[in-house]
Amino acid sequence: MLIERLDRTQWTLAEAVEHVRGLLEPHLKPTAPSWVRDQLPAGTNEARHEILVALRDGDLHATGRLSTRPNGTWAQGSLWQLHSGHHTGITVEHWRGGDINWHLGALTGIETQFIDIRVARFMVLAIWPDQPPAPAEPGGYRTPYLDLLDRAIAHWRITGESQPKKDNLVDWFLQQTVEGEPLSENLASAMATLVRMPSSQRGGAKRMGGG
Repeated sequence: MLIERLDRTQWTLAEAVEHVRGLLEPHLKPTAPSWVRDQLPAGTNEARHEILVALRDGDLHATGRLSTRPNGTWAQGSLWQLHSGHHTGITVEHWRGGDINWHLGALTGIETQFIDIRVARFMVLAIWPDQPPAPAEPGGYRTPYLDLLDRAIAHWRITGESQPKKDNLVDWFLQQTVEGEPLSENLASAMATLVRMPSSQRGGAKRMGGG
């Protein structure tokens, strides 16, 4: 089954941040003194911001070990008691209402805390791929209109230097059919324009007579 091929590898928040940081770093310009930049690798804060936005928007899903037993007063990053031994899904509401401690990998809210937060590697790579997607290669799709344009260019021997008069081209297109149907005058005029260079409209190319 195809589901068996699913990449189920889980990354920690630190691993996800490092992946995104590596993609962002080449495109960043230094904006702080060197003694400040040296505290964190370049791009770390930007990567954390992007990941947090994706988590709060629901584009990236995460799980963590949940606790509902605070250890004393609530404070960001304070370790709570009795965290679950298995991972639970973290909702968008938790991300929007809680405070994240990147060093501990913990998300703390008023009534909950998640530690040991994990994200699916395949989701991170889907949002921040290692390589940009390759441009789509030209396919074999064509329409009868494209074939007719090619026939017109061959029939009139059109080149950049040799441009037939548009009126002659329009008359020729009106004599052609596409799937058994004649062309309208508007379509014939448009196709006559498409096979000519834009400069020919301004008298910048040598014109031919009828053919």
